[in-house]
Amino acid sequence: MNLKQIEIFSDLTDKTLKNISKIVKEKNVKKDTVIFEELTAADVFCLIAEGKVEVFKHLSGNDKKVLAILSAGDYFGEMSLFENKPRMASVKAIEDTTLLEIKKKDFNSLLSSDLNSGMKLLSAIMSTTLNRLSTTDSHLTLLYDIGKIIASSRNLKQMTMDTFTKITKHFKKHNRGLIAIYNEFTDELDVHSSINIQPPIDILLKTDPFVNKISSEKEIILNSEEDYKNGFFSGKSIVVSAFYFEEKFLGFILFAGDQNNSFNINDLILLSSVASLISVSIKNISFISEEEARKRLEETRYKQSF
Repeated sequence: MNLKQIEIFSDLTDKTLKNISKIVKEKNVKKDTVIFEELTAADVFCLIAEGKVEVFKHLSGNDKKVLAILSAGDYFGEMSLFENKPRMASVKAIEDTTLLEIKKKDFNSLLSSDLNSGMKLLSAIMSTTLNRLSTTDSHLTLLYDIGKIIASSRNLKQMTMDTFTKITKHFKKHNRGLIAIYNEFTDELDVHSSINIQPPIDILLKTDPFVNKISSEKEIILNSEEDYKNGFFSGKSIVVSAFYFEEKFLGFILFAGDQNNSFNINDLILLSSVASLISVSIKNISFISEEEARKRLEETRYKQSF
């Protein structure tokens, strides 16, 4: 199994590929076998080494809508590595197929033992996905632009502010919004950027009832509230997506509107996709910061030894 021949891995070093290969399992699937059904638990990322699969959604009765046909070199289920959401579609082999599987538990083990290789794998997935998305509609173009911001960012607050500014331009019917990141040192959420939040706020308590609601539900869309009011915002329509990585709540992004039905399910899907990218970036930037701090400490100790 030569991972280097698969496009998503082609730019990774031999050392990184050797580490990743330890968690890759080959699986042979016969024609007409359903690989997984929509709404089932998502816990594996699949690459197609040989063969073809059909991605589809069930409609009423026995009808179905085919979303895509994927062949050798394509992949599916990548979001299962860092989200805890059910499958959004079903996948079936339409010819004898060989898959390369990476299970979520094995990926998490790789992150624990070799964070650098784990993050390089995620970066490769994101890069390939964003290149694929850049040719589609405005929602996907927005994800592509945000991906470029994330890929070039080494400062957490600057990344979240730039991302928030970019996505704010998409939600035309919002009147207020904010992006908040959990601070493990204060056990509070720092508000990195906001629009029309009065009075202005810099922090949110983790114990705030609505923050707890976001943390537990992860995604929220409310479109007919009777002037919903909270300690830090108000509105008749609300769309929110939380940032999560390895079961850890990292913050959230929220928009609120003064009119009913300001947001739709596509807005929630888009916001959820953005939140997934930001979640990975938060972990990556934290890792880089920790590595830089470790190197500075080692340099200081080295100088003091003379």
